Amino acid sequence: MGQQSSVRALERGLDIMQLLNRHNGLTVTQVGQMAELPRPTAFRLLRTLESLGFLFRDTQDKKYRLTLQVRTLSHGYDQEEWIPKVVRPIMVDLCKTILWPLALSTIHGQQMLVRDTTDSISPFAIRRHRGGFQIPLLSTASGAAYLAFCEPDKRNELIEFALAEDNGALSRCGTNLDLYKRSLETVRTDGYSCMRVIEANHNALAFPILVNGEVFATVSARFYTTAMTLQQAAERYADDLREATKRMGVDIAAWKAQLPDAA
Repeated sequence: MGQQSSVRALERGLDIMQLLNRHNGLTVTQVGQMAELPRPTAFRLLRTLESLGFLFRDTQDKKYRLTLQVRTLSHGYDQEEWIPKVVRPIMVDLCKTILWPLALSTIHGQQMLVRDTTDSISPFAIRRHRGGFQIPLLSTASGAAYLAFCEPDKRNELIEFALAEDNGALSRCGTNLDLYKRSLETVRTDGYSCMRVIEANHNALAFPILVNGEVFATVSARFYTTAMTLQQAAERYADDLREATKRMGVDIAAWKAQLPDAA
């Protein structure tokens, strides 16, 4: 198709995503200036991309940033390969050992994005979930495991962003901001998070995947409350989960080092 058939709004939207990919966040005014767009036009395009899940507005510095959803535009091409090539085989082996279902999650704006599960092979998974759905950051074991191992500044930004989107998230869990932050210190000391999810009738253990010392993702296992307590789950399965996530971190680091743009 020729130039006359192009859709200008689409071109501008892609230009904005490329700008945000090159910078660590931009305000509406900055986007307008760099993309040579009137501020109202830049605002409409940013809000459209935000509604589609490709970016979010950081409430602390008012800048827009890309979300992990942009990776779906190149699914099967770039760094999504770390899931089937590196993590999935380890998750499958671990699931065959402990039998309970596992979930792999990464940060996605103010929530955690479940990227993969072993529900299809777990004999204890009554509800068989697949990857591609979001879970809360502040009321899940996966979220706590991720936040506990974040850099302090990033952790505070994520918590503030999540509370700006849902200011009752902590109160519904029977806690407050100070107590929640203290609980994250315990998670970091223990090396994992354990949490009861009342509405889903299960307990969960979540471990961080650390790649070169930085939190990259989390792996969680869920257990029915009628089967065992949180303490029993931790006593039985924490060592297996710890060993598996440690191996994932090492293997992901090695895989990333082999990528063409790693140098």
